[in-house]
Amino acid sequence: MADEPDDATIRLWAEASLHPESGPGEKAKAEINYWQLKAQFDATKAQRESIAVQRAATEAQKLAAVAETRAADASIASAKAAEKAAEAEAKAAAASIITAKATERAAEATERNAKYLLWSVVVASISAIASAVSAYYSYWTAVHPR
Repeated sequence: MADEPDDATIRLWAEASLHPESGPGEKAKAEINYWQLKAQFDATKAQRESIAVQRAATEAQKLAAVAETRAADASIASAKAAEKAAEAEAKAAAASIITAKATERAAEATERNAKYLLWSVVVASISAIASAVSAYYSYWTAVHPR
């Protein structure tokens, strides 16, 4: 980061913390202060990097949650579509049953009509024979008077 001090600045701060009339032991204290400050700045830097990584991970988790939500919504929509398709198939099956029953009734009516037609042909044939016999009898009586 741009606001982190360099080694020379840290060393200046460590030496500035000493008393102005410092002796030889004070230089060792300054060195200890330097390493402590450097360690603190390094730890702070590591914490900032860790926070940045955690933020990125959190964003990735949010995106994953959004993707999972969308996948769940798509799954729900697919299930609803399958349910509607099943309902449509059930309605089509019911309509097919109704059509089959209507076709059966039409076949029964056609069979009845065929029987009526057969009997009407038989009756018409008998009538034609009777008419022919009557015509022949009329001819016979006209040709052979008594």
